[in-house]
Amino acid sequence: MVRGVDDDAGGRERSRRGVLRWGLALGVGALSGCSLFDEPDGDEPTVTSAPVDDRTATDTAAGPAARPGTVTDGADVRPETATPRNRRTDRPTATPVPTDGWRVLQADDARTGWRPDGTGPESTAAPDPDGEADSGAESGDGTSERPVGSVWSTDIGGAVRGSVAVADGTAYVGSESGVVAALSVSGPGASGSDPTRALEEAAGWTYEAGTAVRATPTVADGVVYCGDEGGTLTALDANDGRERWSFAVAGDRAGPSAVRSGPVVADGTAYVGATDGRVYAVDTADGAERWRFDAGGFLGVAAPVALAEGRVFAGSYAGRLYALDAETGRERWYYAGRAATRAWSGPTVADGVVYAGTSLEGVLAVDALDGTERWRRETEGPVFSSPAVADETLYVGTDAGAVLALDTADGTERWRHEVDGAVRSSPAVVDGRVYVGTDGGSVLALDATDGTERWRIALDGRVTSSPAVVDGRVYVGDGTGVAHALAATER
Repeated sequence: MVRGVDDDAGGRERSRRGVLRWGLALGVGALSGCSLFDEPDGDEPTVTSAPVDDRTATDTAAGPAARPGTVTDGADVRPETATPRNRRTDRPTATPVPTDGWRVLQADDARTGWRPDGTGPESTAAPDPDGEADSGAESGDGTSERPVGSVWSTDIGGAVRGSVAVADGTAYVGSESGVVAALSVSGPGASGSDPTRALEEAAGWTYEAGTAVRATPTVADGVVYCGDEGGTLTALDANDGRERWSFAVAGDRAGPSAVRSGPVVADGTAYVGATDGRVYAVDTADGAERWRFDAGGFLGVAAPVALAEGRVFAGSYAGRLYALDAETGRERWYYAGRAATRAWSGPTVADGVVYAGTSLEGVLAVDALDGTERWRRETEGPVFSSPAVADETLYVGTDAGAVLALDTADGTERWRHEVDGAVRSSPAVVDGRVYVGTDGGSVLALDATDGTERWRIALDGRVTSSPAVVDGRVYVGDGTGVAHALAATER
């Protein structure tokens, strides 16, 4: 059921924040009793449309006294946030190898997780029946397939909570140790020997952020954008890692003020959420703030925002999903989940529909234009994995340890595949396969049509990292701090 609300929205409470599919480490139980949530009333979802000129979004400074739901024109706000910091360590620059790339989390700005023209590992090897990884299998015509294994791995020095971005022959990754590294994708080759490369050998450059980096880097126009736990979005030169500018979020509330997601970058603007409860639009030329939307709520916006059709879509830890005008930051609508809804995973936008997972309800689909609910599908566990959408099918993981394929028309379950732990990694769909990681430390390739497991690799740590699938390789990080390139190997 959808309820309307009065046009005078001056008394509305708003909060914003989505869940990082690559791993916000706070459990649902730790959040459910928190009194700082702006909880929607009642058990039914509501949609609020924002009138175009009702002045509910005002050009006033955002801060502790500002009510939730305000937009601030950032022209004169916090000019000091564009001050550069010298925290770089030089490495020899890697020679770029042309690739089609995976420059942003989930492949594109709408976060669909689908690369229709991409290629994954050629092998169709099935897993060993005894649970061993990297085993071969017989194909349908009786010929033996090559197994998939690690062609190189590099220790970044701290747990990799986010994902790997790949552009122009370089893989960019951050870690809990505060290092952002640019790794050459060129490795020892598909030998199947799982060679380990030292960071000094593999890195074209490294950057010391000074605090943990859980966000996935975004690469656009020769610049690497990365957020950190200190609440800073930094722009680095992709060639040598030199800092171009840094932008600090307001951070004027109790609780964390981290940037835990990579931005979407378009038309000279980087759009990103922060755990201080705001969505920011930042000028990519100099790091100046263009606008901020104050959504309120404890823990704010940790999951990535999506950009589609001139709107920025963001999930809230107060159980709300927002659509904002990309140019002005003004609210177009918000969808309020049922009272039990606490957190939203990062939204995915495809064919005029916004899909997102929730901490308790499962997966929902709402209209991108006006926020009305299309359908809702309950799952056996919370959904912190952001959906991937391809060929009228939605793919998503659950904390109950399953990967689901749902019909985008009505949410009907097409198939499910049980795995060895919670799935907070967001799926990638390439070349008829669904690639995903698990808290059990596995990376899997499933047949997109029926969920059949084609291969599985066991890594040493949990995999909240969402796979980047580029030119026959799968790039992921794990909880032990190692970045991997997986591909078909020789026996």
